[in-house]
Amino acid sequence: MKRGDFIKTFGLGAASLPYLGKSLYQNPPAELVKPKKLKKGDTVAFTAPAGIVFDENDFTRMKEVMESMGLNVVFGEYVRERYGYFAGTDRQRARDLNRFFSDPDIDGIIAVRGGWGCARILPYIDFDAIKNNPKIYCGFSDNTTLHLALLHYCGLVSFHGPNGTSDWTDLTKDSFESILMGAEKFEYRSNSKVEMLFPGIVDGRLIGGNLTILTTSLGTDYQPNTDGAILFVEDIGEPVYKIDRMMTHLARAGLMDKVNGFIFGKCTNCPEPGGANFPMKEVLMHHIRPLGVPAIMGADISHDPDNFTIPLGLKARLDADNGFFKLLEEPVVTGKENSPD
Repeated sequence: MKRGDFIKTFGLGAASLPYLGKSLYQNPPAELVKPKKLKKGDTVAFTAPAGIVFDENDFTRMKEVMESMGLNVVFGEYVRERYGYFAGTDRQRARDLNRFFSDPDIDGIIAVRGGWGCARILPYIDFDAIKNNPKIYCGFSDNTTLHLALLHYCGLVSFHGPNGTSDWTDLTKDSFESILMGAEKFEYRSNSKVEMLFPGIVDGRLIGGNLTILTTSLGTDYQPNTDGAILFVEDIGEPVYKIDRMMTHLARAGLMDKVNGFIFGKCTNCPEPGGANFPMKEVLMHHIRPLGVPAIMGADISHDPDNFTIPLGLKARLDADNGFFKLLEEPVVTGKENSPD
């Protein structure tokens, strides 16, 4: 269908078409804001900023997981909507997110899933309201866009962690509870085998997320500042040559120039090439060894069942020699400190 026919058929005028230009929020806040921690009896809201959840049983399961932690649950008005491959229109998906940030009865927000679509709702998000109502936002994959945007526009520490439809293994649940409910300076020790790419111990701010989405942030106003950062990335379903291409893109764009450390989580369902082709580890070594910064691969940051909850923007220490990293500050606040007046 041609664009003009689509507009006529569905009655869409120019005013209702999505605005996909840059946001007006150009100047990042000077200081980070940590949201308050969750406690038993608090209410978390599930929102769908991107793709569709097809199985109704998934909603039942995510509710049961939160209730097992002593949390109450509400769902967004549009989490069950269908608009092409999105859970509702761009404005609908943004409306749920805006409402939950502004609602004083909601204490935390979790994405039901990733997919694609978070970048399309950015023009409709009320970042001023979010600045005045900071609270936990958790999700991963396509939600990397929202994490980078919340950090840039609001200074809000958000959490690269499980979506509602995640498997919620013991490691996933323990990390989520320890950080968001326990406010712990958590040590990220993976169940998986972690390999050292370059030795050393280093401190830095945790920045990162899905590698594909991180790459698509380049050239936008929410492109992250990685100077002094411990950069962490993960991905799914990408052949090794595409990982190589994206890492090269980050390097050419300057995002690797001043990183303090590097963590490659998992590349879920990413086939290792055969024959004389480079394996994943060797490709990563091509990019990391010249930097000379502590680096590991194989951490439980991924689309696999085990998935850590990681606060973006906070200080951490990477111990590449021993294959783990840990927070150097509390990830959430326990009272009214660091909240707006």
